[in-house]
Amino acid sequence: LRGLQQSLAETMAELEQQRREVTGHQEKEKSLAAELRALRAQAEETAATHERETKTLREQAMAAAKQRDGALREAEEVRAQLQLVAEARAAGRRELLEAQREARESREGQEAQRRQ
Repeated sequence: LRGLQQSLAETMAELEQQRREVTGHQEKEKSLAAELRALRAQAEETAATHERETKTLREQAMAAAKQRDGALREAEEVRAQLQLVAEARAAGRRELLEAQREARESREGQEAQRRQ
């Protein structure tokens, strides 16, 4: 009877030890599941934030491209105007040189007539 009681006590102690281990494993599993849920939520929030930032950057890039295109068009218009001004200046210079030449020739002609 004593042997049976001893065996029963050992079995009960072993059973209690196994219960504690199972309870510890269950608590650890719950903790890991909660941590996994938190990590998933964090990953989803990070992905959503990344998507919003990507959208914002795309919009900013499109706006910058439009601004660049406008500036390029404006620069081309200014170049064309500058070319017209340069051409008008060159024509004015040619006219001035022609007028100076004609004036000089006229003076020379008048001086030649006076000498005669």
